[in-house]
Amino acid sequence: MKIDCFTHVMPPRFYAAMKARMTGPDYLSGMIESLPHLVDLPARLAVMDRHGIDAQVITASSPPIEIAIPDPAAAADLARLANDEIVEMAAAHPGRFIPVGTVAMNDPAHMAREAERCLTQLGMKGVLIYSSAAGLALDRPEFRDFFAVMAQHDYPIWLHPARGGGQADYRGEDHSKYWIWQVFGWPYETTAAMTRLVFDGLFDRHPDIKIITHHAGAMAPAFEARIDAIYGKPSMPEIRAAADKLARPANEYFRLFYGDTALMGAVGGLAAAYGYLGPDRLLFGTDTPFDGTGGEDFTRDTLFSIAALAVPPAEKQKMLSGNAIRLMKLNA
Repeated sequence: MKIDCFTHVMPPRFYAAMKARMTGPDYLSGMIESLPHLVDLPARLAVMDRHGIDAQVITASSPPIEIAIPDPAAAADLARLANDEIVEMAAAHPGRFIPVGTVAMNDPAHMAREAERCLTQLGMKGVLIYSSAAGLALDRPEFRDFFAVMAQHDYPIWLHPARGGGQADYRGEDHSKYWIWQVFGWPYETTAAMTRLVFDGLFDRHPDIKIITHHAGAMAPAFEARIDAIYGKPSMPEIRAAADKLARPANEYFRLFYGDTALMGAVGGLAAAYGYLGPDRLLFGTDTPFDGTGGEDFTRDTLFSIAALAVPPAEKQKMLSGNAIRLMKLNA
């Protein structure tokens, strides 16, 4: 069995409503036209069937609602619309699509309420958030209620990176050149969010909380030794004070995150993630349909990278579906 745990959709009514309410840059320009599989689920099913994919987890696509709609009340309304529509999309194809919710991160009180509604009323299997709330760190006190709700209900958080091309890489420039913001900026943003949550004590407050990081744990697997060297033997007062508040070494907390396999088929990168996170914390995920082929390329290449791992078949099966079934309680 194969369950793709990290794919994206753009619910049509939500798309139209957000486009109508945007007053700043048009973040949605040309999205549906260039990526029709964001809305065309029968076409997605054809791709899935060609690659033996039994089900996809569907999450709302970027841009983050709070970036496109700065008004908190309007953003919260749109999040509710998106969640209602994602559930409808999944219900139209029973057993093939697994709905995961979204929230407007510029309204922290709404985040907790809407997460509760997603999990208890809509039957969604988790909630997606971004690595920052329009630039605000996830360890701010106002976000604690959201994390508490997710921990209480024991469903996963999908953590997606957030960084736009307007965030320049160097002083004196007004944008990020060569798509540095995405190619290298997204793994950095994810890792920064993970680090802030670790040192905020999230896992000490909620030991069993489940967070699925996009792109295989971001930078943490490649920087395991650096994490130990800097955070494990801290000589700088700021780091030493933060580490002293934790019950365990930092690397042990970083290994509590989960990761998907969305590395565009990179065998070495996936092997590093497997070595760091282990077979119980990696989930098959492709980032469909952002390859421009409706998921054909990403699905094929990701399955190849999993097949190429020199690990027992039982561990590959955990990655392909077993871990997703366990985290989302699908066998219930």
